[in-house]
Amino acid sequence: MKTRMLHATPLSQGPATFTHRVRLASRGAALLALACVGLWLVPAAPADDWAYWRGADQSGVSRETNLIESWDLKSGRNVLWTSEIGGRATPIVLNGRVYLNCRTTDNINIPAEKINAGEQVVCWDLETGELLWRDKFNVFQTDIPAPRVGWSSMTGDTETGNVYLHSVSGLFRCYTPEGEVVWERSLFEEFGKISGYGGRNQTPIIDEDRIIVSFLTSNWGETRGPAPANTFYAFDKRTGELLWVGPTEGRPLDSNYSMPIIRVINGQRLLIAGDSDGSISALNARTGKMVWNFRMSRRGLNATTVSDGDYVYISHGEDNIDNQDFGRIQCINAVGTGDITETNSVWRVDGVKAGYTGLLVHDGILYVVADTGSMFAYDAKTGEQLWVHNLGTVGKGSPVWADGKIYVTEVNGNVHILKPSREGCETLSHVELLGASAPGFDEIYASPAISRGRVLIVTRDRTICLGEKEWTGTTGETPPLPEEAPLGELAHVQLIPYEVTLMPGESQSFRALGFDANGRPLGELSDVELTAADLGDGTVSGMTFTAGSGERDYGGRVVMQRGELKAIARIRTFPKADAWSWDFEGLSGNAVPPTWLRAFARMQPTEVDGTIAMRSAPAVSRPSLWVHIGPYKMTGYTIMADAKVLEVKRRISRVGVTCQRYNLILDGGANRVTIDTWLPHMRLSTNIPYDVKPGVWYRMKLLVETTDGVAEIKGKVWERDQPEPEAWTLVAKDPNPNLEGSPGLYLYSTSESFFDNVQVLPQEDK
Repeated sequence: MKTRMLHATPLSQGPATFTHRVRLASRGAALLALACVGLWLVPAAPADDWAYWRGADQSGVSRETNLIESWDLKSGRNVLWTSEIGGRATPIVLNGRVYLNCRTTDNINIPAEKINAGEQVVCWDLETGELLWRDKFNVFQTDIPAPRVGWSSMTGDTETGNVYLHSVSGLFRCYTPEGEVVWERSLFEEFGKISGYGGRNQTPIIDEDRIIVSFLTSNWGETRGPAPANTFYAFDKRTGELLWVGPTEGRPLDSNYSMPIIRVINGQRLLIAGDSDGSISALNARTGKMVWNFRMSRRGLNATTVSDGDYVYISHGEDNIDNQDFGRIQCINAVGTGDITETNSVWRVDGVKAGYTGLLVHDGILYVVADTGSMFAYDAKTGEQLWVHNLGTVGKGSPVWADGKIYVTEVNGNVHILKPSREGCETLSHVELLGASAPGFDEIYASPAISRGRVLIVTRDRTICLGEKEWTGTTGETPPLPEEAPLGELAHVQLIPYEVTLMPGESQSFRALGFDANGRPLGELSDVELTAADLGDGTVSGMTFTAGSGERDYGGRVVMQRGELKAIARIRTFPKADAWSWDFEGLSGNAVPPTWLRAFARMQPTEVDGTIAMRSAPAVSRPSLWVHIGPYKMTGYTIMADAKVLEVKRRISRVGVTCQRYNLILDGGANRVTIDTWLPHMRLSTNIPYDVKPGVWYRMKLLVETTDGVAEIKGKVWERDQPEPEAWTLVAKDPNPNLEGSPGLYLYSTSESFFDNVQVLPQEDK
């Protein structure tokens, strides 16, 4: 077994410099394959793998036979192995290995353990339960508490054998089966992902050469907000290069975790998922273009959809948009375009609150686990209720159909094996699991996973592998998707990669791809060239853009046009290493620095004390905000900024600066200065009393030095009109260091606050 900590690569260091370690995606044959006309001829997923949290065809259906009907943990009957590592995500199984994303077992209530608490990916051997490897990494810059770390499931690629992580801190990674990181993106620091305090995190899905993930974002440029957008991001699964971005239409009402499925309907390959605006949408899976939208709820959707032919099923547990009932089960005819709310409802059942679990359809029966812990069965074509079966009190784990049985869990430690029919439901096995880490029952949020005769159950406190030691069953075959419509004429063009960041003098080459109206690839386009907009003295040569001299930062685009068709790619270019300074003079209205992420949502240039500063008004909701102002692979720098807070109704904001994912915070409400990195638990908890005077400008300075695997985080705060003190105000040490991260600003806006004179400087010689 090997245990690795995040960022095992050494820091790049040099005198009076700070280093940008930006991992650029390669331009290999993998991306060229995306343009090949024959790409849709992808073989069906192997039936003995459970590479997506809902199985081989994303439906919660396994085609394996001769699976167990009962088991007992105490006696060990039909229990092959157990692990003390648990979680809340569904495990996946790929090529005989089990993968799980979860929090570490360190106790956040014990200071000596809390410093080590974080997130991890673990890999077991399916047959023996041997822990083959794990990758432990820090949680940072999120409001998500420890019990909800590891919310989203891993996703496996049956073609390459690689597996993918979406962490609660926005790390998006590709691992080899041996646990080596192939590529990584930072969704917070690159694309302005918004962290919900509830922990809801999307499980990514693989389709052909794309891995697609959804999250709430307020970014920069045309995606700057101020309202966030629920957006799908498609990356090349081999290189991590961004292929397309597909925003949904409505304004988000919640963070959500309705996971997508891929289906071919009416000849078009669709990505279908519930949205955070209370609707279900279908996007073209190859281009990200919206195809149709069906509005349902006044809150975000969390249940995952299923399909049967052209029918799509989804549910929710909140307010309906058109009556006073809470909850709905909905069947939609998925053949259509635009807003199909009024035209494409096949049947609906109101008043059943089913807001959490994925639905299940098999042999003409739709199975729905309600929030109250009851499982309902409906005729999938008509909506007629066939029966209801009680599981417990709280339903959150999604049911799985296999071998004529349904495997389903209930939150309060209940694991059921059922035998369903149209006439009713028989209980074959019911096991209650007691907690190992806390009194009472264990907790189960994950869904069962089935592979090679084994049934995997993940609880809060353990992972259990069930099955007969000598399995004599069969795997069956996963049916392929229906054929797509024949190739048509060129109707859509894309530039790849869709978004990049460049330092002065760096170049990026782009490729132009063509698609027909149904999203079928027509190949790479030739005889095209780029033009640039809002990118300063950067230059274009054919399909290559080169960043300019770096006297200032720019956020703009390159454009390719073929007839009436146009494609763009977004570029941020950053200043030279010694020129990162913003005093905001000349900015007015709603303008913010063009490369800053999430600044537009809450900052405005305002005249104050005879100068222009960035003002933040009190937030009505979700007051926490991180503004990222540089690439996330930066290290060896110092960030400085001036900050001032006002008092409003005895409330005073918290303001701060961020360096390598550590925060130096001036806390006006508590009258203290704090260094931290994971706010809900203060994993790195260092603070001292400090008299924060409303209306006074303070200067803040933060840097990180790492020696022998220990980070020393040094922060200073002083009144701006006073000389800089020689001593550091606060110093913290972290034995689990963050070795890189975007410089930024932190805000918890409960009153009016201001920033001015923001600088990112080369770190001084030691």
